[in-house]
Amino acid sequence: MSEQREVGFGPGRRKAVRKGMFSKDLKLLMYGFGDVANPASDSIAVMDDLVIDYITEMCQKAAQVADNRGKVKVEDFKFVLRKDTKKLARVEELLYMSEDIRRAKQLFDEKEMDPADEI
Repeated sequence: MSEQREVGFGPGRRKAVRKGMFSKDLKLLMYGFGDVANPASDSIAVMDDLVIDYITEMCQKAAQVADNRGKVKVEDFKFVLRKDTKKLARVEELLYMSEDIRRAKQLFDEKEMDPADEI
């Protein structure tokens, strides 16, 4: 008996499940980088395919790096980007900002919970 595959799993899943996933964001990005306010849907579709292909390749490369461990970590993505200094610097910046925001939220939550402020 042949096994039926779920939608979204296996080869070729990208075209069926992920198509148009970034179209809203790409439309705004394209406009921000000098395109018209409403770019052609063909252009958005091509950009969407490129972005999905790039993300897929990055994830596959990171998975290959993490093959021995069996678990992909942030350091694996950093390793893949080690030769592209601009992208690596952006990753470092985003990670720092994420940690900074987490700490700020934690401080804010602690201040809300502090009963001495209610007096």
